[in-house]
Amino acid sequence: MHCISALKTTTAICLVACFALCASAQPCYDISGWDIPFDIAYDDDNNLMVTGRTDGGLLFLRIGLFGETLAQAALPVGQHPDGYSMTEADEDTYIIGGSDYLYGEPGDNLPFLLKVDSMGNELWRRTFLTASERHPSPIARHIIRNAQEEAVYVATIDTVWMIGYDGATLAVRSAEEMGMGIGSLYSYDMVKTPGGIAVLTFFNTILHFDENLQFLGSSMLNVSFRNLYSFYAVPGGGFLIGGQGEELKWKVVKVDGQGATQWERTYEFPNYSWGYPRDIGAYEDGFLLVGSLARINPYGFCPIMVKIGADGSPQWLKLVSNCDTNNALDAFAIHPEYNLIYVAGRKYCAPGSINLDAYVDIADASPTIILSGKETVGEAVFELFPNPAKDEAHVILPGELPAGPWQLHLYNTAGQLALRRQEAGNRLTFDTGALPPGLYLLRVTDGQRAFSRRLVVE
Repeated sequence: MHCISALKTTTAICLVACFALCASAQPCYDISGWDIPFDIAYDDDNNLMVTGRTDGGLLFLRIGLFGETLAQAALPVGQHPDGYSMTEADEDTYIIGGSDYLYGEPGDNLPFLLKVDSMGNELWRRTFLTASERHPSPIARHIIRNAQEEAVYVATIDTVWMIGYDGATLAVRSAEEMGMGIGSLYSYDMVKTPGGIAVLTFFNTILHFDENLQFLGSSMLNVSFRNLYSFYAVPGGGFLIGGQGEELKWKVVKVDGQGATQWERTYEFPNYSWGYPRDIGAYEDGFLLVGSLARINPYGFCPIMVKIGADGSPQWLKLVSNCDTNNALDAFAIHPEYNLIYVAGRKYCAPGSINLDAYVDIADASPTIILSGKETVGEAVFELFPNPAKDEAHVILPGELPAGPWQLHLYNTAGQLALRRQEAGNRLTFDTGALPPGLYLLRVTDGQRAFSRRLVVE
């Protein structure tokens, strides 16, 4: 016999121990003034790593398997440092790639690597100047780890580097070596590929390298963005590029490995206008975008997740948190085993606060707006009553809703359909005895309305 519990998708989720986050997890992190995360990822122990910017320095945050804060700090690095991404190095040490803004001095936007221990204490630091030492030197948004070689890759304005965990240079590829002039790379972001890395530049080019940093060639792109924000290597091949199109609307382009455009989409959402699509990655049978959108009425900036299909078609939109002047999502990571979506963003956590705080939370996949077909999400909340004695669960829908027929779909954490049935009326029953223990998402719809609730089977 299974023990079953129901979880509302609109509230904080308390999972059984094997599902990582407990009810005592702290969603907001007030570190030093404005706290803005730029990246979230998992280390080798499946603990969360978050880095970004604070008023007091570099944002450093580690969160444990049960939601406990392992470390949080504002690291005083340089003048005004931004942490763009963080990866684990040797055991219990981490490397952060970032940029230090020196406000117009020679070498402004100075890229750096910082190695720290598990509490954020600095072990070593490296900076990267251009050949002239006077050009602005942006760093690609992500550093990439090569665990086998105990190294990370870093891309700057005119050079791609392979740096060991000890800070030593293992390989360098300059723009001149690749037949390009200084500044012609102008790296924006970098991703890991099956055979090495790929670097997206501001000049509509993707540069390809093997794991030893041998230059394999470049792909010319025929794409146009007002601003770039995200770059992703699709597991089946090709790349996704996300940013702002005309009128600053969300836009995503998929290109193949040679840079040829496969599809291009600009998105318009009901009651939302322009915004920032900050991060993109694979999810279920398509892709997930996170960022922020400006709500038209009432006005506010809203942390948003959008699910799109493999062809870029919009499927659903999820309002993750409340809307305010500067609220936003910045990045997400999907748990490698349980398929849970962890988001990192910024919002005014305390009532009346003038400082944004970083927050990290689980975001469920129950839509706020269905973007495909005729289905719309209702505002009513249904009740879910487990009956472990009979290995059943009962759904009670609000009495004002029509009698259906209702479709019940139960999904596991891999996004696979575990149960499907159709029933009429406002009281629905389904069998849970054959379900393996785990976390599930129950979705109930009549084609016009949709409701979701999480269900834990132990």
